[in-house]
Amino acid sequence: MIFYKTVSAGNDFLHIDVEDLAEFVQTNSGRALGVTDISKTSRGRLAQCLCQRQTGAGADGVTFYSVGEQEVQFEIFNRDGSEAELSGNGMAGLSAVMFHLGKFKDRLVLNTRTGRKTHDLLARDGANFKLKIEIGVPDFHNTVFFPFLEPGKSVYTHGNIHFHPVSVGNPHAVVLLEKELPDDCLERMGKELEGAGIFPNRTNVELVFFRGHEDCRVFYYERGVGRTVSSSTGSAAVFAVLRKLGYIMAGEDLTIATPAGKIKIYGNDSIGIDNYSKIVYIGLYMG
Repeated sequence: MIFYKTVSAGNDFLHIDVEDLAEFVQTNSGRALGVTDISKTSRGRLAQCLCQRQTGAGADGVTFYSVGEQEVQFEIFNRDGSEAELSGNGMAGLSAVMFHLGKFKDRLVLNTRTGRKTHDLLARDGANFKLKIEIGVPDFHNTVFFPFLEPGKSVYTHGNIHFHPVSVGNPHAVVLLEKELPDDCLERMGKELEGAGIFPNRTNVELVFFRGHEDCRVFYYERGVGRTVSSSTGSAAVFAVLRKLGYIMAGEDLTIATPAGKIKIYGNDSIGIDNYSKIVYIGLYMG
């Protein structure tokens, strides 16, 4: 089974064609991993095995795709085998693979669980791709992800953590910090909020220290993964909350500094992100 590994803004993903997966389930390696079909259960199990840093290829998640004439079907599973609704960096990595393979010239559409997302190739340098990624329209009224929502209320509390819930296709809890905190403290907060019982599907968490459009730092704790270097949907959620609170005005953008580089977020109704993705290697899984 052939897979592609990409790194997008510090997040790494494996990308597998569903046709290759169908062939893999017939092999001894597939059966040994308990991958007996191409169902969501089998895909989740395979993602969990492949994402292991010590025994697998190592990644934050796995995307499964099939290429059509007009668009690409996209599904993504986290490191722990759970399915996610969306991942900005996962979409970016797959888009880089599609452009690398010549399936599309400079624009493609990914058909995701949360709708169709348009991605544009802005520039390419070998295995490095600069992309414009469409995340989508933020939703502050999603009672499926946030059944505790109350009319007219925007900030909620779990324990002693105050957060702003928002969906950008997947659930996020954005915490605005009054001061910078040590990483171990941020990780405890992220873990506590991510698995809180008030979120029926768990949630992604962003712990934000904001001092201006060019001075914003975020600690990302992703559902089913844990701490990550960055998150495109998480960055979009931060942008949406800051704009709703009036820290960012219409037409303005936001730059978030991460260990993997700066992330630029912009948009009005729909949020977009400039993304840098790299194809790290092409692998052949033999078991």
